[in-house]
Amino acid sequence: MGGDTDRLEELQARIAWAYYKEGQTQAGIAERYGLTRARVNRLLQEARETGLVQITVNSRLASCVELEWRLQETFGLARAMVVPTPARERQLYEAVGEAAAAWVGERLRDGQSLGLGWGKTLGASVGALPRRPQGDISVVSLFGGLPHSHTTNPYDIASRYARRLGAARCYYIAAPMYTDSPATRATLVGQPMFTRVYERAAEVDMALVGVGDLTARSTNVALGALSHEQWHSLLEAGAVGELFGHFLDAAGNPVDHPLNRCFTGPSLERLRAIPIIIAASGGMQKTAILRAVLLGRYLTVLATDEQTAAALLDHRPTEESTA
Repeated sequence: MGGDTDRLEELQARIAWAYYKEGQTQAGIAERYGLTRARVNRLLQEARETGLVQITVNSRLASCVELEWRLQETFGLARAMVVPTPARERQLYEAVGEAAAAWVGERLRDGQSLGLGWGKTLGASVGALPRRPQGDISVVSLFGGLPHSHTTNPYDIASRYARRLGAARCYYIAAPMYTDSPATRATLVGQPMFTRVYERAAEVDMALVGVGDLTARSTNVALGALSHEQWHSLLEAGAVGELFGHFLDAAGNPVDHPLNRCFTGPSLERLRAIPIIIAASGGMQKTAILRAVLLGRYLTVLATDEQTAAALLDHRPTEESTA
């Protein structure tokens, strides 16, 4: 069995070399190795999916670079990363998430700590982190959990990041993301273990988060973090989405809604004091909450896609909206 696997990998490597390095056509490679063209195509695709072949595009698109500069200038960001908008939504999560994760991976040092949010983009970002040996990095989840396991569950994202980074420690908020009442939240967070995790969350060196929209496609609703009744009442209260689990209006201010008093994570004031906050989010449904977050000056770094970046810049902040 092992011999067959080795021979297949060797064949894949030879085919990939001929196609990508020698510039041969798939038809020519099929004839050379006595294969069908369909099998050559399949082996090339598998080589990319398994990581045997990795493609790097070194040339940066001028349009994306310009959008990065304009986002930085308009919203006071230290860094903006804009990727071309892919044709498929899943590829959008991966492209934006990988850009943010690569930025974090290059800058996170041994002895530092990373706070993590949740969502589809962060769930898709883990593979872009270079694997590290065991070190002195700490990973802290900034959210309570969902009632079921999923690749977007805050617990799963934090544990996957911790394994990838070789983290010595990984900390979780052992509670639901939102409680049923402010009184329940007060009882939970009064426990010593919550106080310790909140202290660690507020002291992380950088945080990587997503933002949650309140459109009909909201991940918060689809995955059960919010009920449909809560969703509608948040919209009535003027919320356009959430950052760090706290719901904001179009100007970036927290709305007056019970859920903002039921979130089991640290307060918004403590979290926004984290030295470096990176948001990874893209897609036109995210523009309202991204604009609110940018107007509120919550972010240090933004990773997004080209279409979303252009939409954000089409609605520049005014004196009225930033007052």
